[in-house]
Amino acid sequence: MNKKPACGPERDPEFFAEIDKVFARYPEAARRYSVRCLRRELETLKIDFTRQVGLSRVEDGRIITEFRDRDDDVVRSSHHACCVWHEGHCYEQCLE
Repeated sequence: MNKKPACGPERDPEFFAEIDKVFARYPEAARRYSVRCLRRELETLKIDFTRQVGLSRVEDGRIITEFRDRDDDVVRSSHHACCVWHEGHCYEQCLE
């Protein structure tokens, strides 16, 4: 049985072909961005991005992301840059 991959160019070839074109048109910007599969967040962790946002920090050479309610005091009081966007909304803030 050939199971279709959960994410990536094999799953969504037309989408990735268009993304490749955009990255080729904007090489400087392309070095700052990537495309990430949200399968683990959505299916495994059951994150509801309408209610929750990730807070990422670097700790001992690792990137740690915790998901908190958007109305959590820590989220509301943090003024950190958004580092993951989806459909025009911030999914993850990167703490320095």
